[in-house]
Amino acid sequence: ISNFHIECTHICRIYIFYPQNVTFHHQGIFSDGAAIIRNTPRPTSDDPDEIPAAMLGRTLGGGSLSHGTLYGDIFHVKSMPDANNLAYTSLPLSPHQDLAYYESMPGLQLLHCVDMGRNVVGGESVLVDGMAAAYKLRQLAPKYFRTLVECPTMFIKQRDGACMTYLRPCIVLAAKGGSSKGGKEVANDRESNEDYIDREIVAVNWSPPFEGPLSIHSDLMEDYYKAYAAFERMIDTSISAATEHGDKESAMDEFSQYAFEYTWERRLQPGEILVFNNQRMLHGRRGFHVNEIVESKGGDVQEGASTRHLIGVYTNIDDTLNTYRTLLRDNDPMASNFIRNVGNGTSFVPKYCAL
Repeated sequence: ISNFHIECTHICRIYIFYPQNVTFHHQGIFSDGAAIIRNTPRPTSDDPDEIPAAMLGRTLGGGSLSHGTLYGDIFHVKSMPDANNLAYTSLPLSPHQDLAYYESMPGLQLLHCVDMGRNVVGGESVLVDGMAAAYKLRQLAPKYFRTLVECPTMFIKQRDGACMTYLRPCIVLAAKGGSSKGGKEVANDRESNEDYIDREIVAVNWSPPFEGPLSIHSDLMEDYYKAYAAFERMIDTSISAATEHGDKESAMDEFSQYAFEYTWERRLQPGEILVFNNQRMLHGRRGFHVNEIVESKGGDVQEGASTRHLIGVYTNIDDTLNTYRTLLRDNDPMASNFIRNVGNGTSFVPKYCAL
C-alpha cells in the first residue's frame, strides 16, 4: 500500500497512514480499540491484490487475511435478497463480535465504505468497548458479573455449508499467575480461591445473533437471563432504559445510561475504512432504508445514491500481534512486554519475547 496517502483517526486523533509507520498504527488500534482510515481509494478491479481493505489488512495482519471459509477472504456488506446473514440486509445489528463460534474469532476487522448514498437513511456504524463494559458490570452488579463468568454460552452457526458451535462464557478471567482460563478451568480455580472474581478480565464473548440453546442447569436460568439482560443494556442503546419503578437512579437505569454515554456512532463516508479489534470491541449498525431516488440536474440517477456498500476483511489475532510485537522488539527490546490486554484471552506477553 505504498501508494496510499490516507489519514487515520483513532476516534480522537488524526494522522497520515504510512506503511513504514505501521507500528504506530497498530499501537493506536490496540490502545483505543478502533481507528478510521480516510481518503482510501475506491477499488478499481476485483483483483484481491488490489482491493484497498485487503491490502491494508495484509499489512497490519502479517501478510495474510483470515477466516475466509464462510464468507470469503473479502466480503461485501450490502443489502441483498435471500441473504444468509443479517448483515446482508437493511435491518439493525445489535453490538456483537463476528464469528464468536470460532475457537479464535477474528482479530482485526476492516470495513471499507465504498458507497453511502445520499438516499440512504440510517445505516450508522456503532462501536462499544466490550472489555470496558465488563469491568463496569463488575462494579455495578458483582452478582451479574459472576454469573456471566461462570455460565457458558453456546455460539453457533448452522446453515448450508456451515456447522459450527463453541461453548464459552461471556466474560473470561485470568487464572492464577496471570495466564488465562475460561469456563471449566475457572470453576476449578474457584474451589481454592474465592477471590478469583476480581482477577483481570482477559476476554469478552458477545454475539446475540449467533447464540444457540443454553447448556446450564435449570436452577441457573433465571440468574443468567437477568445478568444477560443487564449487560445487554450496557452495550445496546436500542434497548430502552428500565422504567418499572420510575427511578432514574435504579441499577437497570445505570446499565442503560452506560450504553448511551459510551457508545460511539458514525455514518461512514466513502473512502473511510473502519478498523477495530474484534476481540475487544462490539460493533453494530443502525437499520436503514432508501428514500425515493433523487435525480441529478441532467435527469440521470446518481450512481450509488441508493446504496450502502462496505467491503470487509479479517486478520488473525496471533499473526497481527506477532507483526506488532516483532516490530516493537526491533525498535526497543523491552517494548513488546508492555502491550495492553487486547481481549484475546491472555493478560501479558512472556518476558522471553524481549530476548
